[in-house]
Amino acid sequence: MERAPKPNILQRRMFEHYRNCCINKKPCKMVILKPRQCGASTGAQAIIYHHQRKHGALNGSLMGDIAGTSDKVYEIYRRFAEHDAFNWNDGLATPFASNGNQTDDIKFENGSTYVKETAGSKNAGRGGTIQVASMTEVAFWQNAAGNDPALSYLNSFYDDDVVSLAIADSTPNGPQGWFYDTCTKDNGWEFIFAAWFEFDEHIIPFANDLDRATFEASLSEDERLERTRYGVTLDQLNWRRKTLRDKCGGSVDKFRQEYPSDAQECFLKSSRPRFHLPVVDKWMSVARDPERGYLNDQKGEVTFVPDQSGTIERFENPRPYCRYLVAADTCTGEDQQQGHGTADPDYHAVHVWRSEYLDPSTGIQHPPCLVARHHSRLDIDVASDEVALLAAYYGNCLIIPEVNNCGLTMVKRLVEKGCLVFQRKSVNQQTSEVDKSYGWRTDSITRKTIIDNLASAIRESRIEINCRETLMQLRSFVVNAGGRPEAMRGFHDDDVMAAAIAVYNLSGATEMRPPRRKKFKMPEVSADGFRRMVGL
Repeated sequence: MERAPKPNILQRRMFEHYRNCCINKKPCKMVILKPRQCGASTGAQAIIYHHQRKHGALNGSLMGDIAGTSDKVYEIYRRFAEHDAFNWNDGLATPFASNGNQTDDIKFENGSTYVKETAGSKNAGRGGTIQVASMTEVAFWQNAAGNDPALSYLNSFYDDDVVSLAIADSTPNGPQGWFYDTCTKDNGWEFIFAAWFEFDEHIIPFANDLDRATFEASLSEDERLERTRYGVTLDQLNWRRKTLRDKCGGSVDKFRQEYPSDAQECFLKSSRPRFHLPVVDKWMSVARDPERGYLNDQKGEVTFVPDQSGTIERFENPRPYCRYLVAADTCTGEDQQQGHGTADPDYHAVHVWRSEYLDPSTGIQHPPCLVARHHSRLDIDVASDEVALLAAYYGNCLIIPEVNNCGLTMVKRLVEKGCLVFQRKSVNQQTSEVDKSYGWRTDSITRKTIIDNLASAIRESRIEINCRETLMQLRSFVVNAGGRPEAMRGFHDDDVMAAAIAVYNLSGATEMRPPRRKKFKMPEVSADGFRRMVGL
């Protein structure tokens, strides 16, 4: 007797979500980011077939990016219908179709129907209102005259019934479109993903210990990084190396796109990252958790108080005689992300950077480093107070606030507090005199300059960043189709801009002096050691 196939990790996650929706009597919608040839389409059609046989009078349709995709996936469903021996008490599938066969549409005796469509075709949407929607390779559906076919298709989907079911699956096709947005935002769709190394079949065992040792000695930097970040085994890396060679033409970028290790990198590899990812990923593998707390000002002495609910992240204590600066990218910036006007507002990103220094006790030269961070949506006056405290804590250092938007409010408040605020120079076109204004202004020229400078510093490893959130933003900062570097849709770049401003201006960092000790005057004493009393 032939043994039934066992579902893999991705299919089990799909089945579990469907089962939970059924138990809780709520509509089921899932979007699946699928690796190549890992059974997502088979799992989707199995769920849909079961659902339509269990519930009667459900109109369903399958839509693919091209006719060939629709044909292949629809064939999976049809084979389920042909080979199903379970007694559903409604009879098996019958060839009830307008063309007299089951090639394009299937109808069961319980009244449920399933039709095949192709995105962009003249017949798309011919099924009218549907309660069951299957969208395959949706990231590759071609827009027509600016209209997203995914949205048009979903307009015919009734999703308010407890038996409503929608499954959208695709391999990635860049950081844009309905599929990308649905995968990266909280919008009522369950996001389902499995990394390449989670599949049991993605291993190739070694014949003997010598082969294993030889393979381990030959690991590339990319393979070692994969092992460090995700804990993959040598047997898994052996499968990865073979797949990379045989199916990806030796391209690591192609492998990461089609067999991703995490849900973000596959979208990155189908776009063009602005920063050198091998360095960013290396930093990510050793990034550490910061100490979280708040700053307390007692009579001019600022101290750090550990508190998990605090707004300050500290990676390094202040070091006397080191040089520091604070850079602030305030909310409502023009740069923050692709697709302006989204529901995810911007943040204040405040970075404290230490310049390079030589440790005389070890002789080690330490590169510039991000040592503290504040990230919030606080009111601008409260955020300004946080910035002032950070600067005071790191030796009353220089503050460089961006002034494009509400940064002007921050500048005014910091100047009133007596903080050391960056002044930019500009030439007065009428008098030809050099004017000075507080704060950093980002325009098309300065933006390109500071981003290019940050990219160079990262590529050459001339700086260090231990903050995972900042590194994630660096990973999701890409060059768009028009050649402009910016955050991928659904992501922010506030930390990127704060880091870019800081690194570009590190030469202006100010030295932290140890606090002056109060002078202590010894009382007059007599020769025998007793204090001389005056006035007796």
